Amino acid sequence: MKRVLDGKKATILFLLCWVAYFSSYLGRLNYSSAMSSIMDDGVLTLSQAGMISMIYFFAYGGGQFCNGLLGDKLRPELMIFAGLFLSGIANLLMGMVSVYPVMAVVWGINGYTQSMIWPPVIRIFAEKFTYERKRKYSVDITSSMAVGTLMSYFLSACALKLFQWHAVFYLAAGILLCIAVVWIVGYRNITRENGETEFREKEAGKPAGEIAVAGGRQSFGVLLVGSGLIAIVFPVMIHGILKDGITQWVPTYIYNSFDVSASFSIIITMILPLINLSGAYLARFCSKRHPDQEVRTSALFFGVATVALVGLYLFGSKQVIVTAVLFAVITASMMAVNTLYVNMIPLHFEASGRVSTVSGFLNAVAYLGSAISTFTIGVMVEKAGWEVTIASWTVITGVAFAVCIWLKKKKFEDKN
Repeated sequence: MKRVLDGKKATILFLLCWVAYFSSYLGRLNYSSAMSSIMDDGVLTLSQAGMISMIYFFAYGGGQFCNGLLGDKLRPELMIFAGLFLSGIANLLMGMVSVYPVMAVVWGINGYTQSMIWPPVIRIFAEKFTYERKRKYSVDITSSMAVGTLMSYFLSACALKLFQWHAVFYLAAGILLCIAVVWIVGYRNITRENGETEFREKEAGKPAGEIAVAGGRQSFGVLLVGSGLIAIVFPVMIHGILKDGITQWVPTYIYNSFDVSASFSIIITMILPLINLSGAYLARFCSKRHPDQEVRTSALFFGVATVALVGLYLFGSKQVIVTAVLFAVITASMMAVNTLYVNMIPLHFEASGRVSTVSGFLNAVAYLGSAISTFTIGVMVEKAGWEVTIASWTVITGVAFAVCIWLKKKKFEDKN
């Protein structure tokens, strides 16, 4: 039987997971921080710099699904180590090259390797912790995103101030490579002390996902339909559009709508990740009140976001503080939905060994929504203006709210 960690060892393992996921943000957001300097050096044009961002985005989103599947078959600690180590190598190479096609390939590889981290982290939560701890830690891990975002901006700013843009990638590479070693050594020490060095697939002598499945492994397509996951694809995609798409365009909207400096609009954006943490903890509070009813709980947050978007449409261009507050409400609500869908729902699929697969799939769908928003928001603003763009956000969020109300009694049960 698998051994569940508790007490001090559980806390240490969670902290290792937290640091691992935190470090991934240092090696992904540094590109956007260095992008202006790279263009100033004449290495990239504006369109080339944007294309590299898109390549990373699609590689990361597609990799979430692929590595979600692999995360239920391979040893998760090795996947996380490989993701951190290879991302460190990719960042090192990014600082060494100054040719657009090569940079595009390297940053795409970085996107894929970074997608190797999240799915196995969720699997570790499901298999290594007690019920109370796995629910707690699936929310607490979101703080690594906020802290990682702010630290990435800070370290990148320091590197750019003291050195050239190459140093931004060298610094991230050094941190990622060091944390990769800390991760694998720390993980193995904890599991060795607990009398266990491997996961249940070794104990059972068969791949994860075949345990407790009589008559053969259930295909993911059957799982997707049979469990009802297919029903929430639309709201998952919409939350991706709002969570990432809106956040990306907040500084532009504020800068275009009010007489403020560009730096002020960027500061507003940097504060949002900290405010968004409240959404994750509100999601945990609500899930305690209504256990295992993630869709019903998500309806509440989609409803709040819809109301805030209506307020943004009516009053968003009138007062900058009101606008900032409304954006904070919207993005915090979507962080709550993200916590419910990507962090909590996969925990229901431990028995069939598909935690990593489900988490990777839902995350991939969310990033598909993010990709759609990245492509379309700029075009809509240019062609139709901000009012039409915000109206479209309001409509699709209202539809997602309606879908969640319709599915409010839906619970995800592992049929295996």
